[in-house]
Amino acid sequence: MKILYILQQSIYGDDGKWRTADSNIQMMRGILTQLVKKTDWKFYVLIGNLYEFGDLQYGFSEIMNHPNVKFIEYNFPVDAFMNRQNFCVEAFDNVMRKYGDFDIVWNNIVELSRNIKTYLYYKKSKAKLISCNYWMDCPEIREEKVDKLISYDWRQFDGFECSDLCAFTCQSTKDAFILNSQKRFASKHLWKILKKSTIWDFGYSSEELGGYGNYPDTYPNILFLNRLSGINYTHHEEFIKAIQILYKKRKDFHVVFANPTQKISWDYLIEEVPNLKIISDKTLTREEYKRMLWAGIISVHLFTSERYGGCSHRETLHCGNIVVTPKLYEYKIIQGEKYPFYCDNKCSPKSIAKALDKALDHKTWSLPKMWKEIDKRNKQSSFEVVSDKVVKDIKNLMSPK
Repeated sequence: MKILYILQQSIYGDDGKWRTADSNIQMMRGILTQLVKKTDWKFYVLIGNLYEFGDLQYGFSEIMNHPNVKFIEYNFPVDAFMNRQNFCVEAFDNVMRKYGDFDIVWNNIVELSRNIKTYLYYKKSKAKLISCNYWMDCPEIREEKVDKLISYDWRQFDGFECSDLCAFTCQSTKDAFILNSQKRFASKHLWKILKKSTIWDFGYSSEELGGYGNYPDTYPNILFLNRLSGINYTHHEEFIKAIQILYKKRKDFHVVFANPTQKISWDYLIEEVPNLKIISDKTLTREEYKRMLWAGIISVHLFTSERYGGCSHRETLHCGNIVVTPKLYEYKIIQGEKYPFYCDNKCSPKSIAKALDKALDHKTWSLPKMWKEIDKRNKQSSFEVVSDKVVKDIKNLMSPK
């Protein structure tokens, strides 16, 4: 079976270059690593031009190197927002002509699914269209990702409606989609989407992370792994204020940022963040990132409009870190009602500082049953587990009805 995998890229630096630290790239790598073990399927990955990556020295084999995975360079605008608008029929046709017809088009930019469906229809292709969405825009329930003047939810709904299989990242994002759609679209069309929907809740590899060990430091490391951006999407501003509050009470910690996009300067962080520890002033390599996870004690994740909560949340739980999060969505599902290290759902600096103070005094082994249950629930998001469901769903999709 031949599968065209259309990658959604979103992480890029001020130099106008893509970064492989992008969670969407890592999710592609993680799920395909498992699928090529379990099937003989051949994957063709549509990805940005090699020269537009700021952290690849030798080629795409640095991301993944397998005979059944081929990377195809494609003119994606180096801009997450413009990527969701950009569809060049001529460029797409060149790919289809060069590599032949595909059995499946696995599209991770659902806003472009109608364009792809139209192309397949007029070319009389029998390829099935799978659409995924890692950035659900739900303005009707006050979880908008962009200004309402340019809301994506119409195009996301339309992209799912024309697809053969609709994959949600988790139950919480599916719930948000349903609530938003009930306020915006006719129920018969929503029901049509839900009947062909599935959940592919993957975010980390237990195999990849399992071979490491803890690297103790002089002081406990408090990790902030998500991107820092001008729109404060991850509430990094509240986190920095919380660290400033915490520092007035105690000094026995280090603060470590992954800072994958490098859009917030290290000079600014040095000025604003007490006890800052810089592992690298460049985008971390995958090996540096994994070592950082295992050297952490506490990790802070503050998504409130992104219901999945981030892949790094799953990774750091696997590595035994205490996580500080709001009591929302997938955080709440994985960590449970009685988890003791929640901040408030507004991510106020005082509540974050309070949770961090409590976590710094805590020993994880004092609550063995709770941590065992959290680890069990977290494992359900591993590529190793979810890949079985992906294989089953795709085989069902391709089987004669």
